[in-house]
Order: sequence, then C-alpha cells, then structure tokens
Amino acid sequence: MENHELSKTDLERALKFEGYGNKRAPYWFIGMEEGGGSIAELEKRVRLYNTVEYLHSSPAKIGLTTKYLHVPTWRVMSKLVMALNGEPDWQETARARDYQANKLGRADGDTFLTELMPLPARSIGVWPYDTIYPSRKEYDADVRPKRIEWLRFEVSEFQPNWIICYGKSNWPHYEEIFRGVQFSPELNEKIKAGQNGHSTILLLPFFSYYFVSAALIGQIADRFGVSRN
Repeated sequence: MENHELSKTDLERALKFEGYGNKRAPYWFIGMEEGGGSIAELEKRVRLYNTVEYLHSSPAKIGLTTKYLHVPTWRVMSKLVMALNGEPDWQETARARDYQANKLGRADGDTFLTELMPLPARSIGVWPYDTIYPSRKEYDADVRPKRIEWLRFEVSEFQPNWIICYGKSNWPHYEEIFRGVQFSPELNEKIKAGQNGHSTILLLPFFSYYFVSAALIGQIADRFGVSRN
C-alpha cells in the first residue's frame, strides 16, 4: 500500500485553497465541500493549484476533464445565474451547458465558487484523510471555525450582490458566516433569505434537479432577480 503524507506546509496550503473564479464577481456560491478526494489527489492539488483557480483548467492539471462534464451542481448554478440575470432562455439545456463550460468559475467571469470546508470528499460518509485528521469530526472541529471566520471576512471585503449557500444540513453553519443577519423563510419555506448591506444571501437546498427544480429557480428569479421588463 502506497504511503502518502503531507508536510505541515503542504497541509496549510491545502486548507487555504479558496475556490474557483472571480472573487470580485456579483455571484458567490458556497457549498459544503468539493466532490472526489484522496490523499494522492490532494498531493497533486497542493503542488499544482493556485489559491484561486479557474474551474476547468485546474482539474486538467491533475488529469481530469470537466469542461462539458454533466455535473448537476454546476448546471443548477448556471441556470440560477442566468435566471437571476433575467435571461429568457435560462431553462434550455444547451444554454446551461454552454454557461457551465465557458463562463462558470472563470477568472474574468460573474461567479466565484467556494466551500465551507476545503478538502474534497465523495460524501460525508467517506473520510479519505485519516493520515491528516483521524476522523471527519476532528477535522470539522479544527477547520470549520477558521473557515467560517475566513468566509466572513471575504464576503465583507468583496460584498457580492448575491451569496448563494446550498445544502440544507449546513444552513446553521452558513448563518454563522453572517453575524447579525436575520434570515426569513421564503417560497413556502423551501429557502431562506437575508440581507447584508447590498448583498442578498440565499440559503438553498443541495443543488440537485430534485431539490432545486426549474420551477424553484424560476420562483427565486421572480422574487430576487433583476427586472425582466
């Protein structure tokens, strides 16, 4: 069995990875954590990734092709941005696919994709980093408070127009980022919304087609998006 270990410096670099796209963008997405993940992959990321990357060029550095990969999370993000912008054809699959491939998470684009927790994992039931943290519980206890503090500073610094946090089980942690913001249920309690300066904060379910349907995206756009007139 191959032994993989990260130096303290490498681990700090991995934990400080920020995300993909443009931090000055009007749309920020905050999820729980990236998918995938292994010690071997993390070693490559530490060596090859910058602190902020372009969504599709960075996986190519570690041998992955993602530009036209069907990832429901990214498709939902793409449709949300187009719908909130008032684009009339946001529901078309080809348009969402094109947005994902050519605009989502770009350094010069309208989106920034970041995570509550910095290390990728396939699911909450899988923990591939026991040589770094013996358990996910210990990892969460050590890293989450620091990450929340970092996110709090970043959203205050950049003040994006929309901050869209997804994954209902993490709503309490997302709310910790925005101290003093009152969140209220919206759209038959399917989502929660709050206001922080000129930033509209939306707490949404996990980005699957089942939880965030086209109908819900349309309702969100009607309630919070730019005028379609």
